[in-house]
Amino acid sequence: MNRPRSFRETYVSGPFCHQDVRRPPRDATAATGLRSLGPATRLYRCQAIASTPDDGRTFPLGAHTAGSPRLALRWLRQRARHIADQLDPSAARPLLAWLHDDQAHEHALAVLASGMPYTHTIRDDTVRYQLTAHPTPRRYP
Repeated sequence: MNRPRSFRETYVSGPFCHQDVRRPPRDATAATGLRSLGPATRLYRCQAIASTPDDGRTFPLGAHTAGSPRLALRWLRQRARHIADQLDPSAARPLLAWLHDDQAHEHALAVLASGMPYTHTIRDDTVRYQLTAHPTPRRYP
C-alpha cells in the first residue's frame, strides 16, 4: 500500500538516511511552531498636535495612517523634523535630541508593536508639542 508520508518522517535510501524535504502541509503550524504571516491586523494612527496650556487651545499639525510600527515611527520622526525646522534653535533642542536618540526609537517601536499607544511630548515655555501613534484595528470590506 502506498501511503503518503508525514512531513517529519524519514526514510532509508541505500546506505544513507534522508529526511523528507517536501514542503510542510498548510496546517503545519502546530508541527513546526511557525505562524503563517497573513495580512496585517493593525493600522497605526499618527498625529502631531501643538497646544497652549495657558488658554487650552490645540492646533493640529498633521495626521497620518501607517501600516506598521516602523512606518508610524518614521512619520513621527519626519513630522518632528519639520516642527524643529520651524522653531528657534533653543526651542528645537529637545526635538533634535529625540530625533538622534536611537534607544528612544527602539522603545517606541517595542511599545507600538505590543499594541500600546506611544506619545512623545516636548514642552516649550508656552507651547506643548505631542507626537502620538496608536494602533487601530484594520477594517476589511
